[in-house]
Amino acid sequence: MKIKKFLKELIFIALAIFIVTNIIGYFRGSSVKSDALTLLAQEKSINNKDISKVVNKNKVLVINFWGTWCPICMKELSTIQKLSKRDDIILITIANQSGNDDELKKFMKQKELNYIVINDNSGKLTKAFNITTFPTNIFYSKDRKHSIADSGYISEVGFDLRVKLMEQK
Repeated sequence: MKIKKFLKELIFIALAIFIVTNIIGYFRGSSVKSDALTLLAQEKSINNKDISKVVNKNKVLVINFWGTWCPICMKELSTIQKLSKRDDIILITIANQSGNDDELKKFMKQKELNYIVINDNSGKLTKAFNITTFPTNIFYSKDRKHSIADSGYISEVGFDLRVKLMEQK
């Protein structure tokens, strides 16, 4: 009987945390500057991919801000790699203060990662998007009019739920 009560309380606490973090994410998303996507579209990836061709597709856009120095970001790498394989979203990652392009390419190769990375060594994009903690993920609706921003580790299920929410906008 005690175990059943404990499980109910645990589920209630987990649900409450999920709801609160989503509400915070919703309000943080509205603090993202509207001109930041325009700035992002002018960038090229570390492999010289033109970001403007990617950003403007009619799919949910996920932008992941991370750093090679960030332990929580390292935990999220496998989830980000899985997301990069999906056809229903566009994923762009922005590495902050993580070395030059060659160092980032070496890091990506060592970790067997192959998604789009923009090197933001100067912090220009991080500042434009008003990012203060890492990792931070911003989810944009297909029309780019709605966004949710979340900081900290997000599980694969958490990513799926946020993408589904943005598909509805």
